[in-house]
Amino acid sequence: MESSSQRHELIRREPIFHHPELIWDAGSFDEQIAEDFNEIGASGRRYSRSEVKEIVLGRLEGTHADSLADGYRIEEAESRLLADDVVQVLYTLRTPSRVTRRSTLYRRRDSIWQAVFHQGTVIEGATVPSPDD
Repeated sequence: MESSSQRHELIRREPIFHHPELIWDAGSFDEQIAEDFNEIGASGRRYSRSEVKEIVLGRLEGTHADSLADGYRIEEAESRLLADDVVQVLYTLRTPSRVTRRSTLYRRRDSIWQAVFHQGTVIEGATVPSPDD
């Protein structure tokens, strides 16, 4: 990786599936998300790339609910260089209903960074933010 500013840019993409300026249609999804992508959701369920694509495009079309519609706050965000072409982004995501610890792996192909894996894990017993926070 060429600079820490590029790693900070990857942090700013998070949560990856909730930025319509990055993913606004099927083509932009394909640019941002690697062909071999998979996800382990906060429930522990494993999602394939095609399942995630259907959900994300459904949110954009209004046929799937947005799980972060009530707002969120990212805390403790950091990035780790795992290899010259692999970066892990770690952060805590607070919503009005739960707190999750999240991790996204990005892999660079040529000059393009794509998400290749994502996992969210609920932090049991964590204090959810009050509306005034």
